[in-house]
Amino acid sequence: MVNSFRFARLPEILFRNGSITELPDVIGKFGGSFILVTGRSSFTESERGKKLLQLMEEKETTMYHVSVPGEPSPAMIDKAVDDNRDNDIKLVVAIGGGSALDAGKAISAMLTVTGSVRDYLEEIGHREHPGTKMSFIAIPTTSGTGSEATKNAVISE
Repeated sequence: MVNSFRFARLPEILFRNGSITELPDVIGKFGGSFILVTGRSSFTESERGKKLLQLMEEKETTMYHVSVPGEPSPAMIDKAVDDNRDNDIKLVVAIGGGSALDAGKAISAMLTVTGSVRDYLEEIGHREHPGTKMSFIAIPTTSGTGSEATKNAVISE
């Protein structure tokens, strides 16, 4: 049995058995449209994933799905942002391993600025990101990456 706890810091971190079932209600509070970022298929094809997707469809929101088949690339981030820039996105939700969470963070940040994510990459970019982002929820399904606890996103060529 896992004891429930809540970190008293920003961003908020929830940890307890079954907390993922609260996601549809949390998403509903943001209203409008949201992007769901997942890995290739392991979550969306799992019984828990299917149940959660069904619960999310019952809310009065519009979901746009982005699948991340591996390490996120600049081209993948740019395509996800371009495909969703005009969709009145209010929230980005990433569920999965480090790649899905990193992609979600990058998409969330890039929806608030113009240009390619390449323009903002350390070492090769020529623009400084202002630090803005869409509201973002990270739900790790693997242990060890820590992507949900950092502001950085790993983007690979």
